This record gives sequence, C-alpha cells and structure tokens, in this order.
Amino acid sequence: MRYLTVTIFKNQVFIALFLILSFSCSDEDLLPDAVVLNQEPSEISSDQMPVIVQKSEAEKKSETETDSTEASSNVLPADQSSNKVSNIPCSTGSSSATEAGAKVWCWGDINIPSDGFFDDYKLFVSSHCSSNMVKSSGGRVQFQVNPISPVASEECGSDYNYRAEIREHPSDVDYPIGTEQWWGFDYKFEDGYVADELPWILWQTHGSFSIPSNPMTSIQLGPTNYNGSLNPVGELFVVNNSLSAEGKFTPVGVVPRAGQTLKIVIHLVWGDESNGLYEVWVDGKKIYRKQERTVYVEKPYGGYWKIGVYKWRWQDEGNVAVSNQRGISEINTSIGTLRTIMRRPGDPEYGDDSYTLVAPD
Repeated sequence: MRYLTVTIFKNQVFIALFLILSFSCSDEDLLPDAVVLNQEPSEISSDQMPVIVQKSEAEKKSETETDSTEASSNVLPADQSSNKVSNIPCSTGSSSATEAGAKVWCWGDINIPSDGFFDDYKLFVSSHCSSNMVKSSGGRVQFQVNPISPVASEECGSDYNYRAEIREHPSDVDYPIGTEQWWGFDYKFEDGYVADELPWILWQTHGSFSIPSNPMTSIQLGPTNYNGSLNPVGELFVVNNSLSAEGKFTPVGVVPRAGQTLKIVIHLVWGDESNGLYEVWVDGKKIYRKQERTVYVEKPYGGYWKIGVYKWRWQDEGNVAVSNQRGISEINTSIGTLRTIMRRPGDPEYGDDSYTLVAPD
C-alpha cells in the first residue's frame, strides 16, 4: 500500500512539471514577422489606471481571461480546410459606401489625385495639411506624413501636416444597427520606421457627426504604457471609444518593426452590448474578439472607414519637436489590395464567416 501511494505521488509530480513546462512555451512562431509580447490581449480602460499599477500579475491575468478566451481561436478553421475559398478577386470591382456586397481595390489601374475624390467618387483622399501625401505606386497606396514638408497650407488651421488617409464615400453613410462589415489589407511599415512616444492611428471608423468627435473604433500604435497599460513603445492597440468617454484600449502584443508588413483583417457588427461585435486578426491570428457596443449611445449608427496615417498630436509644435528628438521626422507606410464586405440583416450570406474572402494576399 505504501509503495502504491509513493508511486501515485511521483506520477502527480511528473504531470505537474510537464504542465508547467508546456505552458511556458512561446507562441512567437505564430507571428514570425512580429514581435510578440504576450499570448493574451489585456483589456484596460483609462479609468483603471491607478488600480492597475497596484494589482498583482495574477489579478491582472484574471481580469483579461474573458477577452482572451473569446480570442483564443488563433488559427481559423478556413485556414486548415482542404476546400479553402479564394479571396475576393480584382475582377469584382468596387462600389460606393451605400452599396452592399463585396468590394475590392487592387490599385494598379486606379489613379489617385493629390487631393479629393477618386475612383468615380467611391473614395476620397483625406489629408491635412498638404496635398500629395497619398500616392499610388507598384500596386500599393503610399502614405507619407512629414509635419514640416511640404509647408502646410494656410487654410488648414494647423502649421503642421498630421494626416494622410483614404476613406470611403459618402461619409454620411450612417450604417443602421445590425449592419456588418469586413476589411482585409496588408499594412507595411516602410524602411526607416521608428516607434514614437506619441500615438497614431492606421485604421478607424468615424461617424458623420462631429460630437462625439473620436472614432468609434480604431487600430493605433501606442506610446509606452498607453492609457494605463504596461506596454513598450509602438505596440498595436485595438481601441473602442463607443463604450465610454474614456474608451477602451487593448494592447495585443504586436510591435511592428521597420520593413514589416502586417496582414490585418477586421470584422465589425454595428450594435449595442447585446448585438455589437468587434474582431481583429493579425497575420492569421485572432488578437481580439468581443461582443460589445460599437456605436455611440447618442448616435446609434455606424460610420465610414479610413485607412492611412493619422498623427493628430503633430498639430502641436511641441509634439513635433518631441518626435524629432527620437529621430522621427516623418512616417511612411503603405497598403496593398483592399477588400471589404458590407451586409445588412436579411442579405444573402449575412453573418457568414468571411475571413477568407477578405484575407490579404
């Protein structure tokens, strides 16, 4: 009997050691081109800032388990299927923001003007405060923001350049509750990119209204310890401002490097706490999934999308100087083929998993 007890105890110790070693393995191989800081995204809002610093690692991990569990399906079933569906072909073409269905912009035969509308008024160059900051070359759209060159126009209201984006048109599309959208594109941080201690946005959805003024949802590059989180400079954040005045800022463990290209897929359902949905994948790994409000309470409808560089802090001379001290004089990024889908409740394929259809090349 004593021998049996000792044997069972040894087996239990062996199993415990095996589990500890197993859970200590890194998942960096899932994102070979990215710096992966953590396996689970942590949800932090700015009103928790004083509390977060004082909490133990176990408590902080417990608070994030819900979001981490929902985002734990890192590799999509479609990626493992032998009957893999192809993404939307270039022949599909594009359409305006008000038209439902699949859309694609392959850029090779699209002329982008120095400013204003293009692609038969389906898209618009949104730049502040100079023209020629968005260009097309080699089948890609290039975004360049240099705060002092070209010299900002007097009509802009700022002495510095801080925005180079494209957006869909019309901007007053005001998607009804229940509308779902998918986006897929690759986003390259060109050679010379340096992470900054001032945040900026690479993708956002914005309302046709001016109040509230913040984007409903966005993907941002954050400074060190952004809004109370514990993160290095330049980490990617999934942001939802529709939840509260403070917004929710979730670091996802990806820090882009110069020359790196991220393959990004986003899925949104415009709605409240009961029917809103926000999902994000980077390089095939689901980094965020949450059923949550995606529209403002006071403005309960969805907004138009924008992609590029929005460095709003560069409107201020002091912030331009801060970036210069870090050796950052401009930001250069680009996107490849852009695929989107918009569906309304009742449309064919509404609610279908469409990751593969919009997946970047």
